[in-house]
Amino acid sequence: MNHLPDFIQKLINEFDKLPGIGPKVATRLTFNLLHRKDDLKSFADSLNEAYTQVNFCTQCFNLTDEKLCSICANPHRDKTIICVVAHNQDVDSVEKTGEFNGTYHLLNGLLSPLEGITPDNLKIKELTQRIESDGVKEIILALDQSMEGEATAIYLSKLLKKYPIAISQLARGIPMGANIEYTDEVTLSSALKNRKKL
Repeated sequence: MNHLPDFIQKLINEFDKLPGIGPKVATRLTFNLLHRKDDLKSFADSLNEAYTQVNFCTQCFNLTDEKLCSICANPHRDKTIICVVAHNQDVDSVEKTGEFNGTYHLLNGLLSPLEGITPDNLKIKELTQRIESDGVKEIILALDQSMEGEATAIYLSKLLKKYPIAISQLARGIPMGANIEYTDEVTLSSALKNRKKL
């Protein structure tokens, strides 16, 4: 039988839903915050602000509080090159290299039939619409070096072959099984510079 008040258990349960946080860490975070009431208020305000203001860029599907994210709205970015990534964190990782001046397209996941994630669940149709209407010349596939990432890259390269565009993939400097988000900037920078045509 649970001896904790409901509001504490609810908070623990919410932390427990986050990736990489189990019940013990969720409990520790909850009690740490509850003992720092000013920080708890600030945390709650930030979560509420994120909830009310966050939405997806209408062009690339990155998180933003505007219609277009700061990258898509930047007139100095090369709109003819699109770097296709799976997750929001991947945009940040590629941006830190300083090697890319194009725009992005977030798939919001990777193909994974075992988990029920098919092409219809990803922003693939929206990518083809951008290629058809925006004068795109090159697509860079910057996807995780995993079974799902590889399957997604193969699917996209076959699908996009019908368009008169260059299709490239990050060089193999990124080890199999690695996530773009956790790849160091030097390795990611090298992979971008040495990307290969598909």
